[in-house]
Amino acid sequence: MDSRYTVDEVEALARKCILLGKEKRPELQWVKKHYEHIQEKYQLKNKTETDRFLYEKMYGHAPEKSTEFLKIRYWRTGNYVPGSREQCLLFGNALELSEDELRFMLQGFCDRSEDIYATEASQQNEKCRKRQEYLKEIIENYIKNVSRDRLKNLHVPEKRAEMFFRHLYFTDAFHYVEPLAKIEPDIMRKHITSYRYQSEIVRQMKLIGEIPRKVFIRHLLILGLPDLTLEKLNEQLRFFGYLALTDKHTMVRGERLDWLLIRIFEMYEELLKRKDKQDCLRWFQGACRKLDLVFREEGYPRLRFMYFKALKI
Repeated sequence: MDSRYTVDEVEALARKCILLGKEKRPELQWVKKHYEHIQEKYQLKNKTETDRFLYEKMYGHAPEKSTEFLKIRYWRTGNYVPGSREQCLLFGNALELSEDELRFMLQGFCDRSEDIYATEASQQNEKCRKRQEYLKEIIENYIKNVSRDRLKNLHVPEKRAEMFFRHLYFTDAFHYVEPLAKIEPDIMRKHITSYRYQSEIVRQMKLIGEIPRKVFIRHLLILGLPDLTLEKLNEQLRFFGYLALTDKHTMVRGERLDWLLIRIFEMYEELLKRKDKQDCLRWFQGACRKLDLVFREEGYPRLRFMYFKALKI
C-alpha cells in the first residue's frame, strides 16, 4: 500500500465510519418534517392519531388492531424502514409527497433504486433498455481490458472471454475481501467455475428485479476500476436510478458507507495523479481488504460492501 496512504489511515477511516453510523439518520429529519406537515394540515391531536390517520390513507381502511399501525411509528422514529417498495410508495403517498420527494423516499430514505424491472413488460420500457445497453457496454469494456496473461492463467479462451464473464468477475471480487484463510489455487478455480449464484448474477447484469444499491456499487467498482473516478461512479449511479454518493447519506440502519467511499476515492484519485493505474488498482483493492477485515472483526457485516455470499469457500 502506498506510503502516503497507509493501512493505519484506511483502518482509521473504517473505525470513524462505524462511529458515524451510530448517529441519527439525517433522512429521519426529512421524514419528520413531512409527518409534522400532515399532523398540522389535518389538525391531528397527537402522534398516535397521526399514525392511525396515515395507516388509513395507506390501506383505505381503519386498523383492526392497535398494533397494526405501529409500523408507522417505527418508520418515523427510525427503528425500521418500509420493508418493500410497495410499502415505501404507500407511505410516501400518504405523506402527500411530490414526485421528486417520492423519488427521494425510495432513493434516500429506503436506499433503493427509483425503478425496478421485475416483469417482461417493464423490461421493454425504453429507460430499462437504455440502462441495459449501457451496462452491457460497461461489461464489454471490462472483458476487453482483461490481459491475455490473465486469461491464460484462468484457462479462459481469448476469443470466448465473454462466455466466462462470471469467472472473471468472481476472480476479481476475491481481491477486494480478506479471506479467512489462504485459498489454494485449485480450490479457487473450482469455486469460480461452479454454478453457485449463477442465476443471481445473470439477472443482475440484465437489471432484472430489485438490486440493492450497495450491491450495484460493488458491481460498478469491480467492472469500472481502475478507470473509475468518484465523478464517473456518481454519473453511473444516477443513470441507473440510484442516489449518487452523498456525504451525509446513510444506509437504512444508519451506516455511513457513502462517507467512507467518498474518502477512499479522494485518496485513490490523488494516487492516480502520480502512479500507474495498475498500482493504484492494487492500492484500492488493498484498502478494501483492510476495510472488509475491520468490519468483519468488529461485527458490522452490512458495511462489508465488497463481500457477498458466493465468495465464501
